[in-house]
Parts: sequence; C-alpha cells; structure tokens
Amino acid sequence: MISITLISCLSLHFAVLPNVMGYYNDPCYLTEEQLTDMRYMLGKIIQVYEEMNVTYWLDFGTLLGAVKIGDILRYDGDGDIGRIWPEGKLYKNRHFTNKLKEHGIAANAVIAEYRNLTVDLQRWVIYDGEFEGKESKMVKRYFSKRMQQEQTFVDNAYSRAIEFPLSWLYPVTKLDFVGLKTKVPHNSEALLEQRYPYSYSKYYKLQVPYKWKCWVPFNL
Repeated sequence: MISITLISCLSLHFAVLPNVMGYYNDPCYLTEEQLTDMRYMLGKIIQVYEEMNVTYWLDFGTLLGAVKIGDILRYDGDGDIGRIWPEGKLYKNRHFTNKLKEHGIAANAVIAEYRNLTVDLQRWVIYDGEFEGKESKMVKRYFSKRMQQEQTFVDNAYSRAIEFPLSWLYPVTKLDFVGLKTKVPHNSEALLEQRYPYSYSKYYKLQVPYKWKCWVPFNL
C-alpha cells in the first residue's frame, strides 16, 4: 500500500502536475520583481474591467491572498479573475486587449501575460440549477464549443465541482488590493471554503502552498 502511494506521488510530482500546471516546476516563491509585475498586471486588468463595467471578481489563489493578507500570495504562481459572461454592452474584447497592449500586457478573452507571468480570465455563466437540494441560481464556467471539445472527463468533473450559488457572488463587495478597490464575491468565505476544503479557514492565517512540493523543506 505504501509503495503504491509513493509511486502515485512520484508520478504526480514528476509527470502529471508539471504537464497540467505550467508553473509547477518554478521556484516555490515569487521574487519581489515578480510580485511587482503580478500586481501591475492584475491592477491594469482590474482598471479596464472597471471602465467597461464588467462584473468581475478575484478568485482562487488571488482571492485567497486578498482575503488573507490583502496582497498576492508569494507562492501563488498565477493570477485568477472571474467574470460573468456575456460581459455587457460596454465590453468589447478587441478594445479590452488593445487597452492592455498599451501597457505591455498581451491578452485574449481567457488569459493575460506579462513578463512570463499569467492571469487566467475565467468566464462564468448564470443558470437555473440546484444547491443543497433546493432550486437556486447557480454560476458555472463558460467554455466555447472549441474548448468544450478539448475538455477531458477530469476537466468536466472539476468544472462541476467548482460551480457555486449566485448568492455567494451578488452583490459583489470590494477589498483594498494592489492599490485599488477591487471586486470580490459577496461571500468570499464560502467560496474559498469550497475552493480549498482541506486548507482554508477563516479563523487562522496559515498559508498552505498550492504546489504540494512546497509543503516540505526541500524540493525534489
């Protein structure tokens, strides 16, 4: 049993996770320069979203950092911002990407890149579903037809697992983050408990690295 567990962990470490997470083999912590670059990129994206009246919010590790320390977590390898799709009348993807290009940031509808750092720009849709046995407005990931064709069984299962009630999102509130008043979900605590069921708690500020290789005092 121990040997099977060891083989599984080694397979994850050396093969699976490096392939599915492009930054898995990067150092455990961002440098000060990288932190500055990530703050810059997130700040510019947020500013453009605000100008276009987009319903966006910080999510995953970026939300965790905003709630826990009001900043980017040093061990978070990328940024995460969600937004409701369709975005509204003021949003035009070409205008969005051109505005970011003016600041040296390359972007499309789903990802932004700046100096070897990335921010995932996830699109979400509202639908009529069920939560805890009751009818509820729900929020789920939006994928284009091409992206749907590329989804694996694991991808689809994970996407279903991270759907959440609209009441957790609306009405959005704001936190001070990267020098801006930034939108976050109405119930950030509930969303983070769903995103990180084994490591998140609102009662302590222990920071558990996302990359499990960073939990130990050495790197394989």
